[in-house]
Formats: sequence, C-alpha cells, structure tokens
Amino acid sequence: MLGKTITKSLISEFLVALLAIQFGVAALYILVDFFERLDVVLTNDIPTSVVARYFAYKLPLVVYQTLPAAVTIALLSVLVQRHRHREIIALNALGIGPRQIAAPMIAAAMVVSVIAFLWGEIVVPPSLRSAQEINLREIKKRDRRNILAEREIWFRGPMGIYHVAYVDRAAKSLLGVTTYELGSDFTLSRVTYFPELRWTPSGWISPGGSREVFPALRNGDEDSGQQAAQPTLQGDFEEFAEVQREPEELSLHDMWRQRALLKSLGLPTTRLSVELYLKTALPFAPLALALALLPLNLRLQQPYQISHTLVASAFLGFAYWLLLGLASSLGQAGTLSPLFAAWVTNAIYAAVGCAFLFFKTAVLPDPP
Repeated sequence: MLGKTITKSLISEFLVALLAIQFGVAALYILVDFFERLDVVLTNDIPTSVVARYFAYKLPLVVYQTLPAAVTIALLSVLVQRHRHREIIALNALGIGPRQIAAPMIAAAMVVSVIAFLWGEIVVPPSLRSAQEINLREIKKRDRRNILAEREIWFRGPMGIYHVAYVDRAAKSLLGVTTYELGSDFTLSRVTYFPELRWTPSGWISPGGSREVFPALRNGDEDSGQQAAQPTLQGDFEEFAEVQREPEELSLHDMWRQRALLKSLGLPTTRLSVELYLKTALPFAPLALALALLPLNLRLQQPYQISHTLVASAFLGFAYWLLLGLASSLGQAGTLSPLFAAWVTNAIYAAVGCAFLFFKTAVLPDPP
C-alpha cells in the first residue's frame, strides 16, 4: 500500500502539472480564437477593453472544454517523470502494484470530473451568455433586437412577433414556430402555428404545413386545421441561429424545460436529448481517460517503451473524441438511444481501463 508521503507527492505533482498545462492549453485556445476574430476586431475598430471582456467571459468555457486534454497531458507527464527516475520500478519491487499506484490518480481525476460538472453547470452558462452578448452587440455590431426573453425565443419582425420553441442548426430548421401578426393599429390580426420552418436557398418553407389558431379559435373553429399560410419571417437562418442558446449556455434544468416544451408540442426531441445527456457525460471525460491510460503507463520494463506508450496514449485520446462524435451522430440520427449515445464512450474507456487495471497488467513486450 502506498504511504501517505508518496500519495501526497503523486497527487500534488498531478495537480501542479494540471494547473500549468491547463493554463498553457487555455492560453493557446484563446490566442487562436483571437486571431480568428482579428479581422472583425480591426474592421469594426473594437476597443481593447471590449476584446478583453469578451475573452474574460469566455475563459470558463475554454477551461471546461480543454480540461480533458489538460488532465491527459498532466497524467502522462507525471508518469513519464516517475518512470525516468525508476520510481515506478522501485515501487513494484516493494510489492506495490499498478492498482495501488493508480488509486490516488483515479481519485484526483474523479474530483476533477465532479468539479468540471459543477463548473459547467454553475459558472459556464452565465459567463458564456455574457460573452455571446458582447460578441454580437459590441464586436460584430449586431443588435439582438429579436430576442425578447432570456429563456424563451421571441423575435420581433416587421409584421408581428414570432415565438420559436427550438432552433435545429443541423437541419437548419425552426421548430414549433408561432407567428403573431399585428395590424396597422397594432391589434392582433392572426396567430398561425408552424410545426417546422426550414431554410432553403429559395427561402423559408413549411414542410409540415400550418394551423391557423386565431381568428379560427375566436370563432370556435379550433380545428379549422391546415391552412396554406406562408411563412412571413424575415432574414436567413443564420440570424435566427445566433439567438438560439448553445447547450453550454443552458443549465440542465433549462434543457429539461426546453425538451419538455418540444414534447408538449409534439415535436422531435432526439437531438436535444443527446445534447442534454452529453452535458452530463462530458465532465467525466477526464475520469474515463485516466482509467484507460493508467494501466497502459504504469509498468514499463524498458526505457524505449516510454515513447511507445506516449504514442499509444495519444491514439487513445484521439480515439475517445472520434468515438464520442460517432456515437453522438448515431444518437442524433435515432440509431442509438440518446442516453446510450452520450455515455457509451465513457463506459467503454472505463470498463476497458478497469479490466486491464484489475485483471491484467498492461506491459509492452520486449522487442525481438
């Protein structure tokens, strides 16, 4: 069993490395993002203070998104240093196996994952909403005149007011659109419901038709049904997509409410369900990656194996995101259940890592 001194040393080295690497990765992310926006900043003559405020509000999201990569690199750096100083071999010689060495690292990764979950739920949504407001209003110089509420999507147009239940970016569609048309004296003249409005090169179309609610409702003809009403929305899809909150801008409670609204309107909820469950699964990516990488890196018999395990670890890290993207796509297409699609990658990495850690020692063979 590891002594308290070695345990504290492993955890402290991991946390110090994590903070340093997280700082570097976040700085690189922000630098790349800054140069991508440099043309807009220079064209619109944006003050430095505005740019600084934008990135300050976006920083929590950057930390949230880059944390799995930072944890992976920090974990590998600690283990490589231990191997170079033959400390892992010395611990093995004392009868301390991979499971005992891995335990404090796994515990640290679990704590980091829980903090990431709380960070993504409490800190990221309000800060990212502020960053988006600065980006649209002060950097891109666009007035978000069409959003009238914080959580529900309301647009003000030349012919009236529009309510949108959900914006589907992948399909370029607006789901559950209710149009409130106003007369010249600002009295309500017509209310029309569109299950879906889809953006095409020729403009907006309504694949599911429409239903006139008012004045049909007023005249007691609630089921006067499918009308040939044409969409009266102005602007292209991108203008509406800017108003839709990203999953990172919403708390789990907000996403549950949004999904419940879509269900109540009889609209598809598959994509939103996948995003909802991904929001619960992604914070635990550091733990899943740690469980998969630790068995691979805990026992190396020859110095040459360090480079081999680093390559294998990089492949595992890349494969994690590749598998997560594939599973998410299958979930959004309806092939996999949303919950399974969001969590299957974490489950696979955790199961394989635990199997190697508890039932088999990951040892690379000597070269022939």
